[in-house]
Amino acid sequence: MNSPIATLVRRYFSAYETQDRTVLEDLLDERFTFSSPLDDRINRAAYFARCWPNSRTLRRFTVEKIFDQGDEAFIRYEAESSTGKKFCNTEWLRFQGGKLIEVQVYFGRDTRPATPVPALVPTVRMADWPATAALFPR
Repeated sequence: MNSPIATLVRRYFSAYETQDRTVLEDLLDERFTFSSPLDDRINRAAYFARCWPNSRTLRRFTVEKIFDQGDEAFIRYEAESSTGKKFCNTEWLRFQGGKLIEVQVYFGRDTRPATPVPALVPTVRMADWPATAALFPR
């Protein structure tokens, strides 16, 4: 069963998926601040100028876990961009009076399957190093 805070969290991510700025504007408190490794406590206006344009490049959010207590929630999710890039982040959200007042984002890793990395050094054979080979007779 979803708590009221979990429902608000899902509304927040849904606004990005549907690119519905009106939903987000209604959800964010006038005193809203946003922090991430790229932003340090930017206000609501700066958030809409810097962060909201990313809604055009994000296709889906899959919320994996929501831990909420009181008016706070900690969320782990996987996001997928319109190009298929997937990444995992966590966010701490704080609400007050049903409005989102603060978000802190912690960037995670790219979650696409790893691609093999070609060897940077060709395979070395003992025969290529006769002096070393002599140290390790078979």
